[in-house]
Amino acid sequence: MCLLLRRVNAMRKLLFLSLILFLGSHLSFAQSVAHKRAERMGVGMNLSYLDNYWLGTKEKNFSDFVKPAEAAKREQMLADIAKSGFKTVRLPMSFGAWASLKAPYEWVTPESLIVADSFVKWALANNLNVIVDLHHTELDGSVPNAAATERVVSLWKRIAERYKGTDPERVFFELRNEPHDIPAKDWRDQAEQIIKTVRGIAPNHTLIVGFHDWNSRAAMIDSKPFEDKNIIYTFHYYDPFIFTHQGATWSSEGLPELKGVSFPWSKDAKIETPATAKGKWVENQINSYKNDSDSKKMFDDLQAAKDWSEKNRVPIFLGEFGSFGKHPTMPDRCRHAETVYSALGKLNIPSTWWEWDGGFNMFEPGTGKIADCMRKAIDSYNPSKQKSY
Repeated sequence: MCLLLRRVNAMRKLLFLSLILFLGSHLSFAQSVAHKRAERMGVGMNLSYLDNYWLGTKEKNFSDFVKPAEAAKREQMLADIAKSGFKTVRLPMSFGAWASLKAPYEWVTPESLIVADSFVKWALANNLNVIVDLHHTELDGSVPNAAATERVVSLWKRIAERYKGTDPERVFFELRNEPHDIPAKDWRDQAEQIIKTVRGIAPNHTLIVGFHDWNSRAAMIDSKPFEDKNIIYTFHYYDPFIFTHQGATWSSEGLPELKGVSFPWSKDAKIETPATAKGKWVENQINSYKNDSDSKKMFDDLQAAKDWSEKNRVPIFLGEFGSFGKHPTMPDRCRHAETVYSALGKLNIPSTWWEWDGGFNMFEPGTGKIADCMRKAIDSYNPSKQKSY
């Protein structure tokens, strides 16, 4: 009898250990899917246009902003992006402009969806990884309930249904670009509802999720990952902001009039503070620019993001960085790009530069050719061996 009991107990222990190993292997698999897919993202590029809702008619809630002739030009651009060595393309899309503002939030311009499908198809045809990014959910901020949770969840139900048949190894879903003017808890609640909805339709696609405060690095570091294991976490990094956004008319007070900011700080290049920046955030940034443009400080910023990634055993991705080309010289822009790219390589953080053909492009002025010093900056990305989780 005692021998029989010992055998039963031994069998129970064996079954228990087998169950633990089974569950552990499945948890490890779920984690490794996101990590392996993140590894393959490498150096990438944003291709704007389907995010440019402002090209539409405000009275129509911008739903008519897509012009077929302009959209068609992007087929060649996607080929050029691939030929330039980029591995991933992020496609910002203002899906919210193409849907009704009232439930059940049906598409009002289905022809725009066909254009979006073409962008995805063209990218895949060029062997690019593709990020389908829900951009400008709130439009210009004046459209009531444009970014209401019920509406955003409904948008994702329709988006996921549309792209659930794509290859999950190559197509990623980014839930919402730069959530802002929304409390951290409210964004988290919205994101959890989106994740649940998408998972019911596309269980195998990797999601890309950022946090409140414009996908800021600090917001990510202050947040906890979601329960879903097949997520790559994203942040944006435009530091130092007064360099990357000098002359920008859409951002902080004082920036439109700001110019002459070199990179990095130099005692020989005094920054004149515009009258519009006096007493404002931009003036504070001018005063701290010497430290903010230091390469070690910038590396430490990105190291902090990587530390969060390793602590939480989740992959991360830099979805946007770059510099507006209105005022800075190309050598300054290239020095900034190389500072970021080299740090990303050392930390093995994949990224997508903002942007291919707009005001932040990498081209030699007046051409469609990537500047030689920008090519050198891109080549400074030399990823270290990925840590295994």
